[in-house]
Amino acid sequence: MNKTKLLIKIIDSIHKLVTSDDYKNTYRLNNSFSRNRKLSFQQIIYLICSNLRKSINLEIASFKDKFKFIKLPDVTKQGFSKARQNISPEAFNKICELFIDKFYSLNTSLNKWNGYNVFAIDGTTLQVPDTEENLIEFGYKSSRHKTKTALATGSAIYDVMNDIIVDAKIDSYPKSERVLAKEHINKLVHYDSKIINKTIITLDRGYPSYEMFDYINEKNLFFVIRLSSSYKLANDITENDETISYIKNGEEKKVRLIKVILENGTEEILATNIFDKIITIDMFKELYFLRWRIETKYRELKSSIKIEEFSGKKPIAIKQDFYASIFLSLITSVIKFECDKAIEQEIKEKKLKHRYQVNRNYLLGEISRKIISLIAQPSVRKKFLDELIEQGKKNRSIIRPNRSIERKHTHPRKTHHYNQKSCI
Repeated sequence: MNKTKLLIKIIDSIHKLVTSDDYKNTYRLNNSFSRNRKLSFQQIIYLICSNLRKSINLEIASFKDKFKFIKLPDVTKQGFSKARQNISPEAFNKICELFIDKFYSLNTSLNKWNGYNVFAIDGTTLQVPDTEENLIEFGYKSSRHKTKTALATGSAIYDVMNDIIVDAKIDSYPKSERVLAKEHINKLVHYDSKIINKTIITLDRGYPSYEMFDYINEKNLFFVIRLSSSYKLANDITENDETISYIKNGEEKKVRLIKVILENGTEEILATNIFDKIITIDMFKELYFLRWRIETKYRELKSSIKIEEFSGKKPIAIKQDFYASIFLSLITSVIKFECDKAIEQEIKEKKLKHRYQVNRNYLLGEISRKIISLIAQPSVRKKFLDELIEQGKKNRSIIRPNRSIERKHTHPRKTHHYNQKSCI
């Protein structure tokens, strides 16, 4: 099944979910929407899924103009903000969960690394509106002047080979990375068996512990975890590839340690429970480098999708917007795959010198503008997807292999970047 047909099946399932009474009854709060209201449950779901980034008044006016078939009534931003408080953020997380369930259960052509599924787990800090309610709900960081900045913790498990966020969470700040990682792994193992068969979890140096090693082993998963230089195991290694023992709760355990040398000469120590010597040091280096793709995904979420540009100040609105942004990313990933495949075929036919991929910002912008039609209008779904793929072929960027840029930490996080433009 090609990805276009797959996406049509996924979106069809989401449309059935969103329009069902069970969905409304499960995720409405305080027994709301039991009578006819000016704004219906479905209309609010669609409006939030349209990824609100401008002022609410402008977004409502634009939504009414673009999606007349939704029949959105005249409503003030205050009316919308009040109505959205009656919908659980889990309503939007449920849409993402259904997407993932269908993507893996229906997909017959998953990309793999040497026969393995490869996932990366990582966290990030999210800026949320500075309100007293958010300081209490999420947490904060104090400056030397004792100014409190409201922050939240974002975390995700990401399929690096298929460009899919399998599970994402927004939680309090600060929050233990290891606790969130375990929650992601628990979610992973409950999905289709195709995901967890021969699966590797890659983690950065904030995650390793003997407990984490055991936890992943108990789930019958593999791991590759970078060790910090201060970690005792990292100092125990005497060869580039060796298996060492350690004692945990009176029981002897084993872990394989791999020393890899980066292009700049830096040494990195990786811990793994993959003892098969077919996987060489160079292969482990390649495997761990795949983890970097989750960093690129966070850059997309923050710089292109503008996940921190929340459309409301209250915690419930922040969580709703968070999952709506994840949903946009999921749809974009599948359509991008089809666009890239079409571009690759064109390159072969024309025997072009360079490789290209669809311009992701262009694609995100177009999908953001059409996402409601894709969900709510089955009759135009295939037409819109075909148009997106055709336009994507024309809006492409050159792929520059083996390009690396030194990571600099000379400035605090900037809000505006010349080469990172919003696309929605």
